[in-house]
Amino acid sequence: MGASAFAQWLDTAFAGFDTALLGAVHTVQQSAADVVLGPLARLLDFLGQGGIVLILLGLGLLAVRRWRRFGAAVLLALALGALCTNVLLKPLVARERPYADPGSQLAQWWEEAGGETESDKSFPSGHATATAAAMAALFFLGPRRRLWPCWLAVLAMALSRLYLMVHYPTDVLAGVLIGAAAGWTAAAVVRRLGRRVQAANE
Repeated sequence: MGASAFAQWLDTAFAGFDTALLGAVHTVQQSAADVVLGPLARLLDFLGQGGIVLILLGLGLLAVRRWRRFGAAVLLALALGALCTNVLLKPLVARERPYADPGSQLAQWWEEAGGETESDKSFPSGHATATAAAMAALFFLGPRRRLWPCWLAVLAMALSRLYLMVHYPTDVLAGVLIGAAAGWTAAAVVRRLGRRVQAANE
């Protein structure tokens, strides 16, 4: 299946935006900072594979009674995010990865970043969606003043996808927005169910 009309529109309408941002990332990639940022990006890539670490986080929270609602929200958010991204949008949009054209500048930058391939389509970013979903669920369900560092994890994962040149910036932005919406929805559902259970027990 070839790229959808929407994917072609993304490639045309946001070509300058995507290329400019990836070019800026490539500049950092070629600097001395790569000694630290390169391994960090690959570590985040590994931790984000399949959302396993985030699922374990949700299960771990679910196992502790006082944090059970947080675990439920994280797992629900991950499920909603995966449904929207991996099940629906990736196959429908069918956008190719930035490195899909072997002779392109983006493919060259990808090779210089380590040349790590991904097995599915590019839009939206699954890593960004999952991370944003889990972190947003925690943020919107808990004390927000204490949980704002959750968004640093989202930012780090988003930047790592660009650093490895496996996603366009628009893929990552869409993933973060979808994930944040999934996290907000999951937090709202868990909060409402909690109130109903509390009211039933009174």
